[in-house]
Amino acid sequence: MDTTGSAPDEIEFLFQLIRGRYGDRLTPAELDELRKGVEAVVESARVLRAVRLSNADEPAQPFTPFRGDS
Repeated sequence: MDTTGSAPDEIEFLFQLIRGRYGDRLTPAELDELRKGVEAVVESARVLRAVRLSNADEPAQPFTPFRGDS
């Protein structure tokens, strides 16, 4: 999937969706912070989408070595 140039559209779409639902309860300063939060979420999602996984990829398993009863 090509995501080039779609981030501003996605940010605006999600921001307008939230603003339409909750905008009457938010101040202009809160709306500015909301836009920044939406931008951060969209950027994080863009980074995650860039990682290609196959069906054979397994989740990372945390390794905690057993050090005895000390």
